[in-house]
Amino acid sequence: MKRFLICIFYILLLTGCTDIHTRLLPMILAVDTAESVQFAAQTSLEAEIISAQAETALQIQDALRNASGAELSTGHLSMLAVSGNPCGVLQDFFQAQLLAPTCSVLYVPTDACGQLKNGNLPEPTQLQAAVETGILPERTADIVLADLWGGSGITAVCTPDSDDLTLALWSSEACCGKLSADACRGLALLGKRRKSFVFAANGIAYRLTSDALQIRLTQNDTLKIEISGTVATEPPLTEAAAARLSDMLTAALKESALAYGADLLFLREHAIRCNITAARSCSQDEWRELLRTAECSVALNAQISRSA
Repeated sequence: MKRFLICIFYILLLTGCTDIHTRLLPMILAVDTAESVQFAAQTSLEAEIISAQAETALQIQDALRNASGAELSTGHLSMLAVSGNPCGVLQDFFQAQLLAPTCSVLYVPTDACGQLKNGNLPEPTQLQAAVETGILPERTADIVLADLWGGSGITAVCTPDSDDLTLALWSSEACCGKLSADACRGLALLGKRRKSFVFAANGIAYRLTSDALQIRLTQNDTLKIEISGTVATEPPLTEAAAARLSDMLTAALKESALAYGADLLFLREHAIRCNITAARSCSQDEWRELLRTAECSVALNAQISRSA
């Protein structure tokens, strides 16, 4: 028993957790960036929201420690909600190793801290459910940063839209626009994180049972983006249902790549694999312009049911 207690002591000493009652792990962190930065943190152990402020976002740990009297580690956050520039806050936190790559990112147009205190922000489980059911593509910190540091330098961040969730397009400096529900679903359809995908056409609900969708890029005078592949649903696809899927996939390309030059589908990597030389050497701005002037097409190979 004595050896066991000694081992526990050294483990706690090495991890810095000698008093678990003085260390809190926030689940949700809200940040408002203005002249002074406002923080609000929700933890699983404290009933009240912890509020603090600082001159910069990187002073978060000192600010929350002074406000709560406890050490707070942000490495286990489920969701980061930002009013202001989410890309700036995210990059600062990530480079300072204050954020886990799997943390979900939420853009809140105004008063993220106040909305967290009032219980008006979506829960992390709601974001995860939207990903798993194909309403949104996954937008965790690592994916958002991959868009910013690679591709065309424009990313998408989950944001509340009335009672729903959608995606806001952001460059490093400013918000570019929002995506429609169809565009969000099209991006989710092309992603690999969803567990189910149900959609309606002419009042009938269809469940996707299998899909093998591919993205191909070619370039002659202009860049061409082609989505093709096979899909199967239950009940079997009708022409109207196939058209709905095509509309979602088309919206995903038109509202992101063609409208803003946003590369949310790793199109640059696809282009390199397709031996498009310009994709290897061009700058982010040049790649953005290539996407804005591109053409897109969707061709689904599906057996159409004529009975419905």
